[in-house]
Amino acid sequence: MMKSLTPALLICFAISACSETTQVSDDLEDSQTNIANPTGRTERLGSNPGERMVRIGEGGPRFDACQAVGRVTGLRGGQLDVRISPFDSAKQKDAIAEGQSVFICTRSHDQQWLGIVYDKADAANEEGGNEPSADCGVSSPVRSKRNYDGPCASGWVESTFVKLVAG
Repeated sequence: MMKSLTPALLICFAISACSETTQVSDDLEDSQTNIANPTGRTERLGSNPGERMVRIGEGGPRFDACQAVGRVTGLRGGQLDVRISPFDSAKQKDAIAEGQSVFICTRSHDQQWLGIVYDKADAANEEGGNEPSADCGVSSPVRSKRNYDGPCASGWVESTFVKLVAG
């Protein structure tokens, strides 16, 4: 009985493969006739070619997604630039004030930059507590390492200006 089913299954797979190939071929043909977009590719919205996303879950599934909390300090009245990548020349995407609490999620290889997650509405937590007022979805474990995708803001800051307060 198994021998009689094998050829039938092979024929079914071959037919389905041909129909999928035709669909892919049609899509490719349509995209190649579009002069404005000959490759058929679409750009990710909000993406920047130089951006390095902040990664969460680096401690593994038994630890919080971001394992430490820090507070911005030592600015002498200014604001700390939040950049899209861990480099001095990277584009600035935001700035945060002294006293702002942040979740520390990752570090650059040279340890000079921290990948942080922070609540934009949590400007300088006035109670002086160690925890940011919003959870930002990083205070509990995640299954595996991944890029942080919200609901709070994220970026890279110089580690010199962030004091570890918990974690």
